[in-house]
Amino acid sequence: MKPRSKRRGGDAGSRAGRPGAEPADAGPPASPASPPTPGAWLSGLRLGEPQPVAPYTIHPLFLDGAAPGAPLLLTHQAIEKSLLEVVERDEGVVQELFAWNRGDAPVAILEGDTLVGCKQNRVVARSVILGGGAKLPIPVGCMEQGRWAWRTRSFGSGATRVSPTLRSATSDEIRAAKKARAARVTLDQSRLWNEVACSLGEESVASRSSDYHAFIDAKLPDTRQRMEALRTRPGQVGVLLEAEGVFLGLELAGHPDVWAALAPRTLPGYLMDARWAGDRAGGAAKSDAHVWLEKLKRAPLDVAPGLGLGDEVDVEDAALGGSGLWFGGAVVHMAVFRKV
Repeated sequence: MKPRSKRRGGDAGSRAGRPGAEPADAGPPASPASPPTPGAWLSGLRLGEPQPVAPYTIHPLFLDGAAPGAPLLLTHQAIEKSLLEVVERDEGVVQELFAWNRGDAPVAILEGDTLVGCKQNRVVARSVILGGGAKLPIPVGCMEQGRWAWRTRSFGSGATRVSPTLRSATSDEIRAAKKARAARVTLDQSRLWNEVACSLGEESVASRSSDYHAFIDAKLPDTRQRMEALRTRPGQVGVLLEAEGVFLGLELAGHPDVWAALAPRTLPGYLMDARWAGDRAGGAAKSDAHVWLEKLKRAPLDVAPGLGLGDEVDVEDAALGGSGLWFGGAVVHMAVFRKV
């Protein structure tokens, strides 16, 4: 981002040039305004009053000081408005699809978004902001191992994003590949299929094609009922999650309107995933939510150009790992998980 230009110091020069005028004291030269940074933006986060929804304690997040970003369209909103078309690449590439933003406004396609149809259902592996009119390949993973046959010619949006078990492992793999400067940044498809099989097996959900969306369909009615206990509050931009007094992760949007649209598609993934909460919290030392929020504010950030508009922001230290998108002087979305 380009720094803003220096402001001129009024008309002091013209006053000094007038006959009989006293010399003007222009004072120190104006310093240029510093462009916003992801770290400075994150420093404005604060916690609200927690809401218990078993097995989690969910702390709402608010933003003080820093300006929120623009309320970008999300995947499901753009698809519903026929502004985003996602299709198979060529005759089908398992870990890559092709996205076309038919509208004028940017669209945020986020990791964890589910896409249903075409030759097999997929999950977005790496977030991207697609500019108006832009066409880009997007990295994905397969969520339906047993089907490779046309169902539709373009993808629809799944009912929810995938669980934090799948998302946190994918985030680790993508960050590691980028750090190693891999020629092609992809996820471990075998690991993903295994986790889908575990989700189906634990809930005794039958699916001929080993389709993760069968798990979503089975869990969603109960999950939506439990979601009724959660209320998005005015100005809320995300949540910090704990279980059994142990910090697990943080989910953040850059604008209250974006969070209001994202929460009903993101939080069900957490509520469906009791395994993730139990594995992460079981036996771990209890932790204070405020301490972990401060850890995020101090964590090293690796900022690099994104696949589309804006920058990718990776969070990596001994305790935290995650990633997000930075665009227009604000965080668009970020998910950070406690390392185990």
